[in-house]
Amino acid sequence: MGAGAAGLTAAIFAAQSGADVVVLERTDKAGKKILMSGGTRCNVLPVEMSLDDYSTGSSPNLMKRIFKSWTVDACKEWFETELKLPLACELETNKWFPVTNEAKDVRDALLNRAVELGAEIRYDAAVQSLEQKDGLWTLATSDGDIHSSEKVILSSGGYSVPTIGTDGMGHRALNALGIPITPTYPALTPLKGPHPGGGSLAGMTVQVSIYIREANGKVIATNHRSGFLFTHNGFSGPAILDVSHHVIRPMEAGQPAPIVEVNWTGMSLQDLEPLFLKGNALVSSVVARFVPARLAEALIAETYLVGITVADMRSAERKALLKRMTAYPLEITGHEGYRKAEVTGGGVPLEAIDTATMQVKGHPGLFLCGEILDVFGRIGGFNFYWAWVTGRLAGKE
Repeated sequence: MGAGAAGLTAAIFAAQSGADVVVLERTDKAGKKILMSGGTRCNVLPVEMSLDDYSTGSSPNLMKRIFKSWTVDACKEWFETELKLPLACELETNKWFPVTNEAKDVRDALLNRAVELGAEIRYDAAVQSLEQKDGLWTLATSDGDIHSSEKVILSSGGYSVPTIGTDGMGHRALNALGIPITPTYPALTPLKGPHPGGGSLAGMTVQVSIYIREANGKVIATNHRSGFLFTHNGFSGPAILDVSHHVIRPMEAGQPAPIVEVNWTGMSLQDLEPLFLKGNALVSSVVARFVPARLAEALIAETYLVGITVADMRSAERKALLKRMTAYPLEITGHEGYRKAEVTGGGVPLEAIDTATMQVKGHPGLFLCGEILDVFGRIGGFNFYWAWVTGRLAGKE
């Protein structure tokens, strides 16, 4: 169920293992999310990874077992040798892209290999029900067909980017079977809130460090020197997307959100302070050495230091400015939801599956892979790696 990244990978390995494979895709095209990814370039894999690059409500040891089944290097070799898709390394962003920089070539390599191995792809075939009887799984699809099989791989994704056909059907089907699901939420999605200075800084990109703090000041997450984008109604870019779940989860649960602090400069308050102790330069010109001019103007306006020289600043004014430069508290008023979420947080806990096979415990012949599971990675090919790894395991079995 589902012809996305995980589903196509599963189809390839299932066919190679000798299975007769039918892939049911609810839309008219395979791999729509692949086609959109990486600015239509498709960041196939990270150059390297660690468990810290992923978030899960399940045991990290279970996640570790799954990743140990297929290394990044082995996965890369599979793309280049099995799928005949050369990859190019973009070291500055820690990503592997197709040499052609075309996401379509990634999708086509997967789809063509699956078909070449005998997999049948059926489009506009949305699964409407899934049930097990007498050792067989029966699926009814929107095109009026009934499919029966000893084994089913559920690779239907989550709720993110509903415009490409993801509607949570897999979650509903599993719920009906009594399989536990950790509450879902939009992850890697832009946040909403006012810009510094009360105006609009839309379109501006800054390299920043972000700190997520609990009310008691404890840091629970960081993201250092990553791209931060001002949107028309808030904030995006990897710096925000990678930590957004720390804010969204409590918001969705009706709990107080943690504090989001931004260091716009990459420097500590202690290193910056000597530059603001003496001199006749305007405060605004000194701030503009470290941040874009429009952002500098906004920070100056908030501290009422327009037209003031460094020498004329009072101690309290200097401290307030330095705090805004190195620990600016963003006011978060909401988020963009599944409409702009890269992935779905939550899902089926890893404790509910056999991590060696991806089979659901207590439901022989039912396998899961990809976004439907309670694991997601940060921006940069990490979620594709999860799709390839889990799709391979499910398909092999």
